[in-house]
Amino acid sequence: MTTRTTLKTHAEIRLIFQRMACEIAEAFADETELYLVAINQRGMAIALEINHELDRILPNCNVSLGNVQISDDYRWEGVVPNMVALTTPVIIIDDVIHSGGTAMQLLVDLYERGFDTIRTAFLAQREHRNYPIYANFVGVSIATTLQEHVWFNNENPGDLQLYLI
Repeated sequence: MTTRTTLKTHAEIRLIFQRMACEIAEAFADETELYLVAINQRGMAIALEINHELDRILPNCNVSLGNVQISDDYRWEGVVPNMVALTTPVIIIDDVIHSGGTAMQLLVDLYERGFDTIRTAFLAQREHRNYPIYANFVGVSIATTLQEHVWFNNENPGDLQLYLI
């Protein structure tokens, strides 16, 4: 039997999104363009929430939103990298950083395309990474065992949950 422990409730997650957006706005207050790149579907849910908050906080900043499906078929959707100036700061967004492999794959792709500034944002970070990915903007840092899994459940947008399984 799998035990599920709620780490963050919907209300707490909403506050985390607001805080992360404020941290991003503070770091890029002088920018007129930002490029948020979400990883897969759950990263996109977070990117949309952060984008909404950034529109409120930085009304004069144009935020582009792209999504990459990283699986067997590496596929870009929305605003793709060749549609954005290489001087535009990029923020990679995902739900949970586990090993860092997925974020590393995207980071290398964006770096090889020539982007000047690339940062990362995660709703949750675990401390068991195999790749040297630094989380610049973090909602919550969780100490886990190697057997535990952190899961962001966004199936119901009105009841977001972050679990430890």
